[in-house]
Amino acid sequence: MNQNIFSSGQQSLFNRQKTTDIIKYSTFNVLSSPAAVWTPASLKTINLTAVQASAPLGITITVSSDSGSPLLSFRLTQAVAAKNLLFPSACRLAKGNSVFVRTANEETVCNTFGAATANQVAFNGRSDFTNVANAVGLANGQVATLASALLNQTGGRIVLTYSMSMGDINQFQIKSVVIKCYCRLALTLAVGTSTMTFYWRPSSAADWLQLQQVSLSLTGTMNYLTTPLTQDITASVLAAANPWDVIANMQTSFTGLHTGLGLGNSIQLDAVEVEVCVTGMNKITLFGFET
Repeated sequence: MNQNIFSSGQQSLFNRQKTTDIIKYSTFNVLSSPAAVWTPASLKTINLTAVQASAPLGITITVSSDSGSPLLSFRLTQAVAAKNLLFPSACRLAKGNSVFVRTANEETVCNTFGAATANQVAFNGRSDFTNVANAVGLANGQVATLASALLNQTGGRIVLTYSMSMGDINQFQIKSVVIKCYCRLALTLAVGTSTMTFYWRPSSAADWLQLQQVSLSLTGTMNYLTTPLTQDITASVLAAANPWDVIANMQTSFTGLHTGLGLGNSIQLDAVEVEVCVTGMNKITLFGFET
């Protein structure tokens, strides 16, 4: 068409210098503030021709320019996890303006895992828990028990391992990791002190890290079988060189100790659960050219 117009001496409909099409690809998680994903060369102008985006979880993605004005905004869900937008004509930004992306309304998925195995090991030279297998899995009201003895101190440690999988970990970013301990301490005879403590470690080769300790030296009950003791270890997990390795290899443990002499005092453990929450790793591809 342009050739015919040139032949007749009329003005062409559109002229631009032939350029190489540019493709900008970016992977991101939660962007509460706009982040630049395409900055043009000096004195150049970005012309957008198409946008592709995908997300494993629901999210709203907004594309804007330096002025802050949204160029487009769309919602991705699990049911519709991809979006393809082809502009009928190039979307021309102001000279020198960059393309920014931000997110909103991000969905979070949380999975709770119970222990896959529970094994008792010595603590202060004692291994006196009974029914240790009851502590395997999610909280269900079935407990392992450490009872006090008439003439002896009693104690023990239960080590719990997990089998935690969140699918394709390349699609997700860890948002939070919370440990929940369902346990109970009851004293019917106040002689000495009874203590229960729970710990975690990033792998079986690491040292135990104490999370919380509960002690009782007076007659009474401290019951966490319904509402557990909780500890957020997100910061420690994310500080690791590979947080997903921590999720794959971490352990928890629960210790109990009766220092007093007397019958009727008990420490019970139902379960130690790990709750892992994630957000999605999102992808956007921008197509266009600079003039």
